Amino acid sequence: MSNVNYKVQAARSAFALAMVAALAACGGGGGGSSSASISSDNAAAVSSTSANAAAVTVVTAVTPTGSTSSTTTASATASAALPTTSTSTGSTATVGTAGTTTVTTVNGGTITSTAPGKTVAPSVAGTADETIVPVTRPDAQRLLEQAAFGPTETDIASVQALGIPGWIRQQMATSTTGYPGFFYVDPFKGAGCSTESHIVAQATDALMIRNCSRDYYTPAPLQRKFFTNALNAPDQLRQRVAFALSQIFVTSGYEAYAQADYQNMLLNDAFGNFKTLMTDVTLHPTMGDWLDMVGNDKPNPAKGTQANENYAREFMQLFTVGTSMLNADGSPQLDSNGKPLPVYTQAQVTDLARAFTGWAYPPHDGQAPTWNAGTNHMGKMVAFDVHHDMDVKTIIGGVVLPAGQTAQADLDGAITAVFNHPNVGPFISKQLIQKLVTSNPTPAYVARVTAAFNDNGAGVRGDMAAVVMAILTDSEARGDVKTDANYGKLREPAVYMASILRTLGGSTDGVGPSYWSTQQGEPLFISPSVFNYFSPAYVAPGTTLYGPEFGVLNTSSQILRTNFVAQMIFLGGVSADASVTGSIGTHVNMAGFGAFTDRAAAVAKMNDVLLHNSLSTAGTTAVMRYLNMLTTAQIAPRPTLLTNNSAYLMLTAPQYEIQK
Repeated sequence: MSNVNYKVQAARSAFALAMVAALAACGGGGGGSSSASISSDNAAAVSSTSANAAAVTVVTAVTPTGSTSSTTTASATASAALPTTSTSTGSTATVGTAGTTTVTTVNGGTITSTAPGKTVAPSVAGTADETIVPVTRPDAQRLLEQAAFGPTETDIASVQALGIPGWIRQQMATSTTGYPGFFYVDPFKGAGCSTESHIVAQATDALMIRNCSRDYYTPAPLQRKFFTNALNAPDQLRQRVAFALSQIFVTSGYEAYAQADYQNMLLNDAFGNFKTLMTDVTLHPTMGDWLDMVGNDKPNPAKGTQANENYAREFMQLFTVGTSMLNADGSPQLDSNGKPLPVYTQAQVTDLARAFTGWAYPPHDGQAPTWNAGTNHMGKMVAFDVHHDMDVKTIIGGVVLPAGQTAQADLDGAITAVFNHPNVGPFISKQLIQKLVTSNPTPAYVARVTAAFNDNGAGVRGDMAAVVMAILTDSEARGDVKTDANYGKLREPAVYMASILRTLGGSTDGVGPSYWSTQQGEPLFISPSVFNYFSPAYVAPGTTLYGPEFGVLNTSSQILRTNFVAQMIFLGGVSADASVTGSIGTHVNMAGFGAFTDRAAAVAKMNDVLLHNSLSTAGTTAVMRYLNMLTTAQIAPRPTLLTNNSAYLMLTAPQYEIQK
């Protein structure tokens, strides 16, 4: 998506190089204090005033200098020079035959037959005698950007040793790293976060109360855990897929235990059957609260009340089938007037809402189930048939739910009807491709993944493991480099930061990244609406291309992204937060890449580590032009100065911000 890079790049690039000059003058050793005040002859001034806020604030506007404009021009030239076709440069090896058709794998990825348009994903189960096809280092790095929260040397070696299908299978078999230790706390008598005036009056107690409330009644601990999982969890693929699912089956809430239980459910279901996922989402009390299914009573004509349609509508529109009939490749089906065909009618929404009546919160431990039970976001909702509409219902696809059925029977029948609708495959497949690989997949790519959803090769529909395997091993996902200007996706704030930390050998307690993610428009687990932090239908400004993550990119958030990189590389990261138990701060380890005095070698190293050797000639020239401004006297006492500055320029450039 280089041609979308888009509107902020020129201004941001000017700021970036000016800031680098200022920071380099102060050493930029990648270590030391997380608090600094810096001035520069290059008309830029930056300061870090808070370890927890961890932001570098622009005090003075930057006027582009010669070196600045050269980088801006280089970026534009690189974008303009890109061809409009996608290229995979990986090796191909024959691994077997299917009838009379030779079957090959591309970089250990998709098995592609010689018949035009036919692609078969590797089996999720695998075979004992399966050949491990060599995987190039760049393709292994790209896989780990799509299927994990960034590459590490250990994981790159693992992908190359196991092959891409083998690594995916190993990840699917890895035990789940979830969100343990979260539990319900009564807001009136549980945590002891008193708000009585005589306690709040004392400043020390007020701070204690604020921290207590933060840790028990907000998602802060869960947000911190998200980032520690993203960096350290061995089940990287599960973490990444569950994060994608959380942005399809969107919920939002302020109590950590509620979101923890919901996210654990998504983690557990990530490689199961989609029908199971649909059921678990529907019956989870966090979703029931969010979209009003909990306590949804049967219609009462005497009182003039109707079943609440909120969940029924979003269940179809956003979670499963969409609003328009789709072909297998995700394209809309049109009527004779060229208008999209609707998937369902308003009457079918109403009847689905009636099918979903009669569910209440699960009881707390030691309590009996009741219709008016107090809020409890753990476990599964409980059916009360006396509150369920037992009349006949006609739902999506004309499926009839007969009269007299229980709440459970109607729910099972409704979910089965929606699950079997032909829209589910392309609707879900395209969204998962967009969240893992590229925002604008070709129709053929969507169709191939849809085929895996419809049949995993053993006659099973909705096998999520097969879907994920198909997405990540497809020829459109694999290869050393993708040169199509429209290929790729903007790294959303949480993924952008986690990828940088993971790739640069970082460590975190999650405090700093949680703050930055929120400031950049992605407050984890507190989505502003059921449409997620950014709409999946968002079109990048000035284009006709989907770019959902661009929905939270603006001048302010772009500067915050740049500030994050500067804080990590030049200002020593973020120090520990004394109010968080076990806090270690957030840091990267630039020293781990070695000492360099040769400018070209430093650029080559960071190009390999960060961009899998895809930096354009123009981009390389721009980085070298800046490094040539650094004197030997500046470089000699600072062993990471060249790698620090190379990394900073690459991480804040479009070539990195767009995952390709």
